[in-house]
Amino acid sequence: MANPLQKLNVGVVGLGRMGQRHALNVLHRIPRARLYSVCSPAPHELEWAKNNLEPEGVKVFADFDDMINTPGLDAIIVASLTELHIEHTLAAVQRGIYVLCEKPLTKDLSKLGQLMQDPRNEAGSKIMVGFVRRFDEQYQEALKSIRKGTIGTPMILRSQGAEKLDKSGFFIEYARHSGGIFVDTVIHDIDLTLSFLGEDCKPKALWATGLIAHHHEMSEFNDVDNAVGVVEFWGGKIAYYYHSRTTFHGYDNCTEIIGSNGKISINLIPHANRIQVSNLAGIQQDATPGWIERYQGAFVTELDEFVSAILDGKELPLKLSSAYTGMKLAFALQESLVTGKKIEFDENGARKPEGLKSLL
Repeated sequence: MANPLQKLNVGVVGLGRMGQRHALNVLHRIPRARLYSVCSPAPHELEWAKNNLEPEGVKVFADFDDMINTPGLDAIIVASLTELHIEHTLAAVQRGIYVLCEKPLTKDLSKLGQLMQDPRNEAGSKIMVGFVRRFDEQYQEALKSIRKGTIGTPMILRSQGAEKLDKSGFFIEYARHSGGIFVDTVIHDIDLTLSFLGEDCKPKALWATGLIAHHHEMSEFNDVDNAVGVVEFWGGKIAYYYHSRTTFHGYDNCTEIIGSNGKISINLIPHANRIQVSNLAGIQQDATPGWIERYQGAFVTELDEFVSAILDGKELPLKLSSAYTGMKLAFALQESLVTGKKIEFDENGARKPEGLKSLL
């Protein structure tokens, strides 16, 4: 058993909004971790780190190689540009350093498959992809309830993610390199599907469609700002996804799991708090402003479980095989969205003849 007083030295790669949140959480909210170092090539992010982290004794690097080769580093959180995720992750694993990587680990499904076949099992035991919704208190309670059999056998999952409309121009440039709405965002709902319906779920068929309501520039790179996807699994289970990037009231994320003897609903009305105002205008209640506010507690739980698993010598909370399955479904849904074709799989969950086409 690990010494409860031992602390894990953690570094953060990339100091955008996500990286900053992770760094501050490690620094202030994870008792068994020490924020050992951070890294970013961006001058404004380095300035933030020098003002907010360096006074706390955190090592600040502009070069990733300098950071990863500094003795004493036990684990890193990869929140860099998506194109660099796999490079930063592999560099860490080769040095025996654990990794919590923001999704996607890579946009190349074949590379993820190669990691799965690592004969030393280094990748499988040292890498965790960050699917933060699994660590949300409400979703964890729902999973406990399902495992107790309270709704019988789970059969259908309906999950929705809807983000507030952003016309600033930032979103379009981000979306252009994101891999598409299913790969970038619906993948969180796909991961929840594996959690609730079973990690061993094998797809039978899937199809997707979508439209552009506001961000018409997205037609330039074959993406949409509203999409629907359906996945049918062998064994009689179905998942339905809806995602929007054009809501006006705030961040609207909800999930329902329908079983043979009932259903569980999570966050069907996205309340920011429990205050209601009733007047001549009707009944009003504030919505959740964004995904960071919705999952701020889950980000802490995710890090805490990641750190504790390493220190206590246990398996990481999320398996790399689950991330691979989720990516396979996300890429296939994105392809169906673009081509308009239904995609089918055999009973082993393998894609039928034509094979998965790369859209990236």
